[in-house]
Amino acid sequence: MNVASLTTSRASLTVTFLLSLVAATPAQADSLTLLWDPSVDPVVGYAVYVGAQSSSLTQRHDVGNTTTFTMTNAVAGQQYCFAVAAYSSLTAEGPKSATVCGFSDQVPTLANPGNRTSTVGQAVTLQLVGSDPDGLPVSYSAAGLPPGVTLMSGTGFVSGAGTTAGTYSVTASVSDGVLSSSPVSFTWTVTASSSSDSSAPTVTIASPTSASSFTSSGSTLTLSGSAADNVGVTSVTWASDRGGSGTATGAASWSVSSIGLQVGANVITVRARDAAGNQGTDVLTVTYTPPDATLPTVTIASPTTLSSFATTSSSLAISGTATDDVGVTQVRWVNSRGGDGTASGTTSWSAPVVALQGGTNIITVTARDAAGNQSTDVLTVTYSLPDASAPTVSILGPTSVSTYSTASSVVTLGGTASDDQGVTAVTWTNDRGGSGFSSGTTSWSIPSVSLQGGANVITVTAQDAAGNKSADVLTVTYTAPPSSIVLSGSLYSSGRWVRASLTWTLVSGRYVDVYRNGVRVTRTSNDGSHTDGPKGDGPFSYRVCVSGTSVCSNTITLTRGQ
Repeated sequence: MNVASLTTSRASLTVTFLLSLVAATPAQADSLTLLWDPSVDPVVGYAVYVGAQSSSLTQRHDVGNTTTFTMTNAVAGQQYCFAVAAYSSLTAEGPKSATVCGFSDQVPTLANPGNRTSTVGQAVTLQLVGSDPDGLPVSYSAAGLPPGVTLMSGTGFVSGAGTTAGTYSVTASVSDGVLSSSPVSFTWTVTASSSSDSSAPTVTIASPTSASSFTSSGSTLTLSGSAADNVGVTSVTWASDRGGSGTATGAASWSVSSIGLQVGANVITVRARDAAGNQGTDVLTVTYTPPDATLPTVTIASPTTLSSFATTSSSLAISGTATDDVGVTQVRWVNSRGGDGTASGTTSWSAPVVALQGGTNIITVTARDAAGNQSTDVLTVTYSLPDASAPTVSILGPTSVSTYSTASSVVTLGGTASDDQGVTAVTWTNDRGGSGFSSGTTSWSIPSVSLQGGANVITVTAQDAAGNKSADVLTVTYTAPPSSIVLSGSLYSSGRWVRASLTWTLVSGRYVDVYRNGVRVTRTSNDGSHTDGPKGDGPFSYRVCVSGTSVCSNTITLTRGQ
């Protein structure tokens, strides 16, 4: 109980601060009761101020005209500070009294007794010493005591005789019924008499394997297992012939984490000991193979070492080589246009039949090693489908029909040709002799084909890159012109009009020009006759010539009345 004097502007008050602990479980709240002397002056009531610190009273409680206040929800172990002020009206409150602080319940403490040793069957005693700052009664608890040794919770007295050798981790604490002390830990080692224990313990490695050898790709290893002894296992240790040793966690059931490994064989020995110094071992040989992080290499060597290849075949044979620092396990190929497979061989591999589709085929060859590392080489193959379509060719000049007659000893040809892949050449032949190439392809011309008298069968042929051909044929009949034309005629009249009737021998040529008095008066068909209508009485001189040539008739003169 703490007492403080409070001074207000109205009276001097004596405030009694009383802590009263109500028995409760740790989950329940404590009660704090505050008492003070009444004011000697008339007052209406009192206000109680509460806070966690004396400088910060954050709560105000109006308790009316009473001299006691009970805080029912105090947290055990929490400090609380109080001050009281009297008021004569709702708006007239005097100054606060001095602040008093205290705890609802303080944490008890327990002294650490230190590590203990004894032998199997030896009677032992130990007094645990705990205290409570508030003077409350305490009770004791302990876990991990050796078998045969017990604790009296009300007094903290430990007694008994250990029955099993071993090292035991003991944890003890003290409680006042609401709060518990911080736990204290110590070891209690129970040993067996060397004269009575001659049996060695057994130890077994169970993980990562119960076999005598193990292969690991990790640089560290975790071991675990069990150990047993007729009296008790006191420790389990491990050691590696490649370096490193330590003590396992646990004894009857033990484990070791992160044992460092060296590349190759690591002989790890696990050793169990009992209190009499007897020991047993188990051995595991661990072969550490570091992960393979090196990629293999693969190269396409045939049909080319370049990145692209063109073919007119519907399938392709590919081959090449692959290497790896450990070893190539597989070589596979895949075509972007469909199809895949496994090559024959690894370091020297081949795929004899890779089906192709028309156009671009991207062939990827992948080499893999045992660790799953892989690398690729790529070949882009362009497959051109066979060209089975023949081109077309047409003769358009001097005519688009199949025959032509001429009085000229040469003829000029022209026309067109086309193909789905492209025309590579246009040639001509004359069955009467002569051949050659045209100028141009899709639009072509042959300026001078020599003719023989009579029929000349001229064949024009178009060809594409695949060797496909097609032809068009023109039969040209060449008739050599005579040396002269024989012209005759007569003139007759009726009234005022005059007509000249002309006839001539037929010669080669489609048209003739009619000349009167040296001037051409008309062009007419070369059919052997023509009627002219001159004016006047004459005389009129006439001559005919094959159009476009120098082949002309004789000249005749016609006069009216003759």
